[in-house]
Amino acid sequence: MDAFTMIILACVAGEPKCTSTRIAETQFTSIDACEARIDAIATEMTRKLSQRPELKGRAVTYDVSCMDRTQLLQSFGIADLDI
Repeated sequence: MDAFTMIILACVAGEPKCTSTRIAETQFTSIDACEARIDAIATEMTRKLSQRPELKGRAVTYDVSCMDRTQLLQSFGIADLDI
């Protein structure tokens, strides 16, 4: 089975740039396995953002994607990849 790649994008209200985390592991052999790690990673990202005094009280939004190899290539517009 194809491995999945997880991409988490965290955006803080009022900040011009978002923070992203990309994790690709062979252990992500299903959407469920990929999604099982989302809460822990989002919690850690929130904890780190909350330690920055200038961001206290601001809303954080998360965009999470779990994609297999084909979906990842299609989302970035790659037609073919020789590996």
